[in-house]
Amino acid sequence: MLSPLKKRDIFNFSLGDLGINLNFQLLSFWLMYFYTDVFGINVLHVGGILLVSRLWDAINDPMMGIIADRTRNKIGTYKPFIYWGAIPLNLILIACFSMPELSDSMKVVYCYFAYILHGMIFTAVGTSYSAMGTLVTQDQQERAKISTMRMFFAVVVVITIVGSYVRPFVMGEPIVFEFIGKELLTLQGPSFKDEAQGWLYTSIIFGVISTTILFYTALTTKERVSEPVKKYNLKDMKNILFKNDALMILSLSMFLNTAIWVIQNAVSGYYFKYVVGAESLLTVFFQWMLPANIIGVVLTPILTAKFGKKNIFILGSLIVFFANVGRHFIPIPTTEVYNLFIGLSMVGSASMMFCSICQWGMVPDTIEYGHWKTGIRSEGLPLTFFTFMQKSAMAFGAGVASVVLWATGFVANTELSESALSGIKVLYNIFPGMFSLTCLIALLYYTLSKEKYDQVLADLKVRS
Repeated sequence: MLSPLKKRDIFNFSLGDLGINLNFQLLSFWLMYFYTDVFGINVLHVGGILLVSRLWDAINDPMMGIIADRTRNKIGTYKPFIYWGAIPLNLILIACFSMPELSDSMKVVYCYFAYILHGMIFTAVGTSYSAMGTLVTQDQQERAKISTMRMFFAVVVVITIVGSYVRPFVMGEPIVFEFIGKELLTLQGPSFKDEAQGWLYTSIIFGVISTTILFYTALTTKERVSEPVKKYNLKDMKNILFKNDALMILSLSMFLNTAIWVIQNAVSGYYFKYVVGAESLLTVFFQWMLPANIIGVVLTPILTAKFGKKNIFILGSLIVFFANVGRHFIPIPTTEVYNLFIGLSMVGSASMMFCSICQWGMVPDTIEYGHWKTGIRSEGLPLTFFTFMQKSAMAFGAGVASVVLWATGFVANTELSESALSGIKVLYNIFPGMFSLTCLIALLYYTLSKEKYDQVLADLKVRS
């Protein structure tokens, strides 16, 4: 029987998600914009880069899971991959936001290489970090606390920083810190020679902070659940993944939920630049999302303790559907209407916290369930599958955005046609709404309740 986790243990492990997401969210929010509006790559080529990279992940991610499951080191099972991968991961982040002097065709080749390499290293670090969580505790409530704090760092902190302050920092504009519309502090952004240099220096800053945090988490987190080296064949791999119905349903839900984030993050810069016509309002918008996200983070553990993670995930998906679809029909120009737009966005953002916290809180449960159902214990393979689905959703979301922008006649840094503006609006509102509804339907088939999970743990204890 494991002793209860201390608050500092939960904090030290959860902080790692801040390190992961400083890297992940900078790419998710701004890489597509950087490639099209700064690096000058055609939007359709960008979609190809993001989609093709996932084909390699279909091979790379399971391989990484097998390697992780079979690796044992005196410093830990999954810690070595975080130590070894943190620096390369963030060096490649900097490479993604670099702009070497190349021909148009070589620019595309360079972006393919950098983005695919980033995906490979991200799998090693991200999967190992998530898998390490399964060895920290097996208690559902402790996992819920970890998931909540992880989402606080990953979403509330990182998305507020990346969404609100990166653009004015890059552009050398005043950086205004606000909370619920009240100005707290204004700082003048640095003066870069051009936007490209701004993105390069921003990626360097993010990379250094991310690396430091990942090293800290690996150093201070103890893997408390001891597991033997896993050896399994191709048939076992198939059973580990595809006989685990809970894992399959949750991975589909994660795919859809991630696609919502990716499309909205990728298109948000275009939405405020071209549809709203006031790029500076993007900062204000994300500052308003901060209190909404905090409310979501605070409410989620309270609601899940009473109603269960699955039910709150479904509730969050339903609210996100109505908030996004409703927002689509709001015109932008007047202050009153803009306030309604902000209000619906805050409701949707708080509800996305329900979804994100619940989905990551449910992931370790599916691993225990898979062990119970197949008799094979594996953290690495299921988690690389979740990572693959997450990265596939990134590619899918960005690919959909690229194709829709191209099909509706989007041309960067020009006055857009009505069809292009409509395409951006549909991407920003309707697509996320439809994905939320589909996610809700998938979750109706998820059967791993708290009672069933408790029985799974009891059975596993008897078997051992």
